Amino acid sequence: MPNGQEIKALLEQIPTEISRRGQRAEALKAELEKHRDSIVIYGHGSLGTEVRQNLECAGWKVRAFIDANQRTDLENHVLNLQDADRHLEPDVLIIVALWNILAEYESVQNSLRDRGFHNILSFLDLRVWPELFQGGYVFSAASWELAHIPEARVLDAYDILEDELSRKVFLELLHFKIDSPYGKLTLCPSEEQYMPFNVYSQVQDECIVDCGAYNGDTMRAFLKKLGGWKSYVAVEPDPQNFAQLERYIETELPAHLRPETKALCAAVSNESGSLSFTSNGNTTSRIAAQVASDGQMIEVPVVRLDDVIQEPVSLIKMDVEEFELRALEGAEGLIQRNQPLLTICGYHRQSDLWEIPLYMKKLLPHHHIFLRNYVGIIEYVFYAVPESRMILQ
Repeated sequence: MPNGQEIKALLEQIPTEISRRGQRAEALKAELEKHRDSIVIYGHGSLGTEVRQNLECAGWKVRAFIDANQRTDLENHVLNLQDADRHLEPDVLIIVALWNILAEYESVQNSLRDRGFHNILSFLDLRVWPELFQGGYVFSAASWELAHIPEARVLDAYDILEDELSRKVFLELLHFKIDSPYGKLTLCPSEEQYMPFNVYSQVQDECIVDCGAYNGDTMRAFLKKLGGWKSYVAVEPDPQNFAQLERYIETELPAHLRPETKALCAAVSNESGSLSFTSNGNTTSRIAAQVASDGQMIEVPVVRLDDVIQEPVSLIKMDVEEFELRALEGAEGLIQRNQPLLTICGYHRQSDLWEIPLYMKKLLPHHHIFLRNYVGIIEYVFYAVPESRMILQ
């Protein structure tokens, strides 16, 4: 069927899917209760930590982590995969929490079964019970709010996408959110994130604003790809990440680029001021409404790009943990004045899948909108490309 009709048919399945998930939620609760004292998480990263926090807030204690890439640390309840069967009973309940779950789940299941474990779930199986996750990455990435997907907005967003690959990726992500949690997703090489080789032409005199600059990882990628820039403003709110960013600029960035490179310790939004912030010193640092157990709660300054960027801009990148739309609103004047290329993450909120491309098109009606996926259920990016920098025609 034509893709517009496929979207409509998919959205029509939502009431049935909501009912089905309700039934599966009861079975999940029974399984968790059965293993109340024997829940283990595979994956001791940011995702596994968040899954543990949410489970424990709901009353279930996580006994240990298994991680194939970490050494066994019994004091901190972390087991290397090779040691897991010597410390855990075969009937423990293992929840696999990996961001690249669609690609890795089957191989992890096999590895665990080879060691005698047989009660294995994916963290995606938990999405049938949305009350477990009221915020953070798990909620936004797995997207349980099926009753709040507006057909007209979704269709409008699909219609403005420029090429077949963008439309294919959009449909795959919509299917993932609604009816096929283990469907195959079309991925581009991760090293092309923000700089896809066949979407826009790159220039060496780029004027870059990098929102969510982290420790300079994107700056490093741009340097490797472009060899330099005319100007670079790196904006990062987490003081721990910002210290690493400044250190990179001062000690590793080529000396001739340092005068053209500025770093600003702030969050970006549509209003200036300050907000509470969970400082983790990694990519999961974020604006937070309440104290989180995985990081230090601090106050950070918040700025509008319209207020702090006066120089010309040719490219704006945003990975700002659910604040992408608000950050774009706070940069309307800058964007409309400069008509830059935009590279905006679209995975932090469920509605970002359709609201971000629609807002980009509203701000830049003559730009062309693309979508590319780099990891799976996270790290997909929308691009708004001016006609002068188009590669695909």
